[in-house]
Amino acid sequence: MPHNRDAFSERTCRVIARLAKEVVCEAYAISHADLLDGPRGNVELSQARQTAMYLAHIVGQLTLNEVAIAFKKGRTTVSHSCVNTEDRRDSPVFDLQLEIMEKKLRARINMLRLTAPREERLRRRAKRIP
Repeated sequence: MPHNRDAFSERTCRVIARLAKEVVCEAYAISHADLLDGPRGNVELSQARQTAMYLAHIVGQLTLNEVAIAFKKGRTTVSHSCVNTEDRRDSPVFDLQLEIMEKKLRARINMLRLTAPREERLRRRAKRIP
């Protein structure tokens, strides 16, 4: 049976997820540790996690499975997070905040795309030097 591969490499998924987490941590003024392992029942932390998963999926174009792996959650949890975040967009204030986070994440991903080919060339060149 052939192995089903997702769209991006594991490294790319981790980088996109990390960038989404960074953008959300900045927007919510929370630490990375709180975003991932904050106390259960804290609504703000839960919404921040859901927003980060949503951004990784929508802006980062990761599949639900890729987001689930990157955030160490189940696929259905990621799906639920995306639906909840989309529902919260009915609030004009949240929608504006999310648009700002989307722009920031797009800018960071684009910056990586611009620098990645150069870094790859440098890495290959360094391997050739004895």
